[in-house]
Amino acid sequence: MKENRNYDRVWRALHWGMALALIALLAVIEIKGELPKGPLKGALVNIHKQLGIAVFILVWWRLVWRWKHQIPPITPALTRAMDGISHLAHGLLYLAMIVIPALGVLFKQARGDSVDFLGWTLPAIVDDGTAMQYAKTLKSIHETLGNALIWLIAAHVAAVLYHYWVRRDDTLQRMVGRAGNKI
Repeated sequence: MKENRNYDRVWRALHWGMALALIALLAVIEIKGELPKGPLKGALVNIHKQLGIAVFILVWWRLVWRWKHQIPPITPALTRAMDGISHLAHGLLYLAMIVIPALGVLFKQARGDSVDFLGWTLPAIVDDGTAMQYAKTLKSIHETLGNALIWLIAAHVAAVLYHYWVRRDDTLQRMVGRAGNKI
């Protein structure tokens, strides 16, 4: 029986859906920074929050999926060092997709704002009024990690291009569902 070298449809849908959500939420927050105060700026902040919370939810689904499903092997196999770097980079991406949205929610709640997701108000984690002093710090960490995420994503894309164009392995093909075929 031939070994399946592709990620399954759920895994690919989670990967590409989250990639689009991350690109969109980063783009809207950058665009928001260039706009004057007004309804469009507020709408972009809301889109950013909705996408951030969606990514936070989806990353947990993705982690469970990763735990329960075997990762298809890369052909040719990675060196031990490359495998270690890959695991570190993916771990940092997963960590960022958990910590950054969580900090965003904490920041908004520390300011005394409620946080809604698709019409539902999230439970208040910080609501006793004493957290206001931490709001600015939480926002700063959220933004700094968001900028670091941009670099992580750029490194991820660069690694994919390296695998495809230089190493000529099937890393990219596995995630588009065409391992064994050149794209």
